Amino acid sequence: MKYMKFLRMTLLTVLLRYLTAARFIKQGELILKEKPLLVDSYRGNRNFCLKCCTYIKSNHFEICDQCKVAILCRTDCDGEFHSEGECRELGGLNLKPSFLVKNHEVITVLRLLLKRKYSKQEWDEINQLESHLEDRRNTPIWQNCENLVEKVMKKADILSDDDEKNEIVQKLCGILDVNTFEIRPPRDKSEIVVHPSEMEALRGLYPRAALMAHDCLSNTHLAVDNDFVLYIHASVDIEISTPIFFNYANVLDGNVERNKCLTQGKYFECTCKRCMDPTELNTNISSLRCHSCRKGFIQPRKSDEKKVGWSCTFCKKNFHNSLVETTLNLAKDLIQCAGQSYVKDLEKVNMKLLQTLHPQHYLMLELQQILMGLYTQDVPSRKNLTRKIESCQNVIAVVRILEPGISRILGITLYELHAAKANLAYKDYSENEITSETLLDHLLSAEELLKSSLKHLLYEPRNSPEGFLAQNALGYLKKLRESISNIKQQVVMETNVQQSFRKKRNKN
Repeated sequence: MKYMKFLRMTLLTVLLRYLTAARFIKQGELILKEKPLLVDSYRGNRNFCLKCCTYIKSNHFEICDQCKVAILCRTDCDGEFHSEGECRELGGLNLKPSFLVKNHEVITVLRLLLKRKYSKQEWDEINQLESHLEDRRNTPIWQNCENLVEKVMKKADILSDDDEKNEIVQKLCGILDVNTFEIRPPRDKSEIVVHPSEMEALRGLYPRAALMAHDCLSNTHLAVDNDFVLYIHASVDIEISTPIFFNYANVLDGNVERNKCLTQGKYFECTCKRCMDPTELNTNISSLRCHSCRKGFIQPRKSDEKKVGWSCTFCKKNFHNSLVETTLNLAKDLIQCAGQSYVKDLEKVNMKLLQTLHPQHYLMLELQQILMGLYTQDVPSRKNLTRKIESCQNVIAVVRILEPGISRILGITLYELHAAKANLAYKDYSENEITSETLLDHLLSAEELLKSSLKHLLYEPRNSPEGFLAQNALGYLKKLRESISNIKQQVVMETNVQQSFRKKRNKN
């Protein structure tokens, strides 16, 4: 806690509910390190251990021996998140042992509500967070919270009259939806996933980190370790008095998709430099090919303060939102129907979508990332390695623009690119397609890529999937340098032999 106070005093200033730099912050400097106030699952129907925060994959869960209601993966679970205070207060509610098992949606709000009885400091921190109560009022999500959470808690006699009058449940639901960060369940070293497929996520409430403002061009790099500790580093140099920005949306989504996420989940529309640019900083990540003139690209344009229209950059023809939305939904269906396990099917989809979407469209990049993972798992043929290199280069070109500075996506993709280039070089050399000198050049290029990858990955916590990847990368770098050293010696020997042969030939 002393370390947290030191950081806040020296680095950050809270200004109008968002953080600004109290002094110049150098790229890579640690801005904030914070433990979660709460880690929990999203509302759903999965059993979830309140101690270690892991999903329970079967019905073989346990109930806490003390409070007789908390769901655990096992009675001797050594997790820290079901505290003594929470256990005591849960036990005092006289709930049936099956209450939380049958009402998963209640768990997170109930755990927050109990903090006002055993942790005033944390309760005060919770109440300072934005809930957007009025923006949510009478919306579908308001009704959902009312039916699945508030009415259940009222029936169980958990809420007081003042709680109902003050709309405490709706406020807590809003705080959770607006301020939590999506985080992953813990993984071990055997579960390193370079391009992880979708998994059931958790959400963590970090009150100080939640004060960061949004910008689609973030100046921070966020990472969470297996103990759910959040690390925030400056991804670029941050000048004094500059807001500390984090991108609330997916960096590789297009303008329309990101703002849909922001307006529905965070209750504001972004007007940052990227969002105001139809080309999205010349990446064309939202652009479609115009089938009318076949020369221009269809890009989003703001026709008034709220509506978004589309028009061609060449023939200037306008297109309805519904047409573009239908086109994108069909593209998504093609990707989904092809599955994520058959390279040939996805390559066909890739060629088909290139006729409709810009090569750097966000759906094309999503497809490229899927293919990168499949190329890694497939036979390392020259064709697969070459296409993997192309896919990596396509993603890297966009990420360098949209996520400048320290970037997890860039670090991972550079790692994949180095591996593909090194493997292709070894393969070509073994088949006598290239000389030792050319092999050396390719491996030196791969070494630079791996070093660049590590510049990004070394900011990841050691006990996280990317941290494990960074440790592996360091091992690969050592082996690659040994290989380069051996090949250099071989090149020198071959050069000496050639020179000796030429001398003999000249004498003759």
